[in-house]
Amino acid sequence: MANIPIQVKKAAAELIEAYGDSIDYIGIYKDKQAYLYRFPEDIETGFPFYYLYDGKSVDVVTGFEALRLGSILLKD
Repeated sequence: MANIPIQVKKAAAELIEAYGDSIDYIGIYKDKQAYLYRFPEDIETGFPFYYLYDGKSVDVVTGFEALRLGSILLKD
């Protein structure tokens, strides 16, 4: 498991508090490290939450944009 930057954990603080610390590194997107918050399997959720980290700041991506991003980053 990769070390998750503290900036990413701060951006995901509400989800971590509610559902636990479950963030995965999933790759690089447009020169930024991409992370995905993984909800517990027994939780019904809406859109995924991605965190794009450039080494300084974090962009949170959710909504329909997150679905598009997921189709790019999570190819099986």
